[in-house]
Amino acid sequence: MTVRQHFQPTKTHVANCYHVSRIEVVSRYFILSLLMNFSVFFANAQKGREQIVYVSEEAGLQRIRLRKAGDGQVKELTSPQNRYSTPSLSFDGERIAFASKKVRSRNYDIFVMDIQSREQRQVTFALGADLHPSWAPDGSRIAFASDKEGVFNLYTVDENGENRTRMTNSTGDDVQPDWSPDGRKIVFASDQGSAVHQIYWMDVKTGHQQKLTQSDFDTNFPRWSPDGAQVAYVSEVVAATPRAGGRQIWQANTDGKGLKSLITDGKFNDHPAVSPDGKQIAFTSDRDDNWNIFTFDRITLQTRRLTRDLSFDSEPSWSPDGKHLVFVSKRTGNHDIYKMNTDGGEIVNLTQNEASESMPAWSPRGNMISFVQWVDGKSGIHVMDSDGNGQMRLDNSPFYNTSPTWSPQGDEIAFVNKPKQNAKVYRIYTIDTDGQNKRWIFETEATAIRNINWSPNGKKIVFVYYSLPDRINEIRMLDVMTREVNSIDWLEVIGLDNPDWTPLGRTMVFSAIPVPPRPSIRYGIILMDADGKNQVPLRNTFTESPHGEGRFSWSPDGGSILFSRGTGNLYKTGLNGGGVTLFLRNAHSPDWKTLRVWRSVTPKNKLKTTWGEVKEINRRQPLPF
Repeated sequence: MTVRQHFQPTKTHVANCYHVSRIEVVSRYFILSLLMNFSVFFANAQKGREQIVYVSEEAGLQRIRLRKAGDGQVKELTSPQNRYSTPSLSFDGERIAFASKKVRSRNYDIFVMDIQSREQRQVTFALGADLHPSWAPDGSRIAFASDKEGVFNLYTVDENGENRTRMTNSTGDDVQPDWSPDGRKIVFASDQGSAVHQIYWMDVKTGHQQKLTQSDFDTNFPRWSPDGAQVAYVSEVVAATPRAGGRQIWQANTDGKGLKSLITDGKFNDHPAVSPDGKQIAFTSDRDDNWNIFTFDRITLQTRRLTRDLSFDSEPSWSPDGKHLVFVSKRTGNHDIYKMNTDGGEIVNLTQNEASESMPAWSPRGNMISFVQWVDGKSGIHVMDSDGNGQMRLDNSPFYNTSPTWSPQGDEIAFVNKPKQNAKVYRIYTIDTDGQNKRWIFETEATAIRNINWSPNGKKIVFVYYSLPDRINEIRMLDVMTREVNSIDWLEVIGLDNPDWTPLGRTMVFSAIPVPPRPSIRYGIILMDADGKNQVPLRNTFTESPHGEGRFSWSPDGGSILFSRGTGNLYKTGLNGGGVTLFLRNAHSPDWKTLRVWRSVTPKNKLKTTWGEVKEINRRQPLPF
């Protein structure tokens, strides 16, 4: 027993305790008031030190501007003579790094500007494009992406242009670096080992990399949260989120005439497949807030839902007798191929393995199914019996093989091959169903070739041709014998994809986006933990298309995000359910920071040379890279 447990206070003691408590309360209230006042003062002081750099674009002219968050004062930093991209503000608030090029040039280089004097110096001189500069927190280095070796890799360079160091050696494009707040990691987007960009981070010291996303859609512009606990990135809406107003199902003659809208209900309808009798179209739709398989009756114009799972169901293909459909579903956690009756009954998983499968296609005789299987970022063409047995890989082509389609006789399969990840060459091959007699029939340069489909008479193969630099997205037709290619150009629609022949081969159905209105492919910002877990879309940020290269910025307190919408204005949204407010007009590519000193480091170049001396050195002796 302790004295404290047995002690019984007297009235006098209680009174004294009362007086002491009042003194403590008053003291604590006084201290709390001081702390609160100091907190308000500190917050206001921090607010006064916040600055935002961004690209302002009006009437086709670009400028970099700086806005002080405290008083809203705007300072114009550059003239509209050049093109500017992704300015990055140093943490001491004295400098910005940005990519710039002459209006008629194709070559971007990295520049550094002193904000006070507005003097600029060029710090990279590579042939090609140097893009996406990001300051290290201590101001000693700038990370950026460069394609001087043919593909984009990450580099760092001192702000005076010295000590250019290659950080990655990828077979794909590594782009859009962002330095972690502690300076130990760089997060970036890369399409290494994948058909689309994924998010990675790398350890700056060791070079170790870790993949954070595994998405079916492009993921771009990763940005660290101010506390380093989260990463946000831009992506198309994930599969579980509806993309309203996107692709619709259309029909047209094979000469490009007779364009007709079949399904335009404001939902995202894709992957049309015509039934053997030509009366129905199976397709994928995100109506009812989930991706499922539907059929559309071309006679009655009625739509029927076949699958009702809460996962992802897509890519239907009819059996030749019209009694079954195969499709892709993610209901077991990864993409498997399923078979069902055309009324939606008797659903059976045919693949049942840890790999991911896609693009199933039924053979003309109905005894086999071809499909694509993905393992470790590489894809191969496979076949199996219609009950899922006898699975076999047909080809040994490296890296990327996709879009298998059966010849009308069922003795061959045509498919698309991309021999190297960093190349822009695509080939179409045919191969026998036992894996023999592989034949090259077509080759072209493109950003992508996808969704090839053999005509019912066996004379032509239709495919989607996509070229990003030229902004070409069209359906093309290949003559299998002569190898002549003709473009089918529907001017009234854009975003053409997934063509399929009607049984007689006179018309095709496909998915496309109507014009007008503007396309409604939805892009937005996804939040996730720094280890890649707990990915959550910020619904308020989703819009028709990313503007200003999709770049956005966290607020310094981590409580909100600045982003741009298709109109080219900057908007602000809270991360805890806050609404969206207009922040700044005619602006994009923001970088928002609270000015601070990091370890009191003085940049090396300030000890070595003056601004004028560095400028003169660069003019006389351009750096050899």
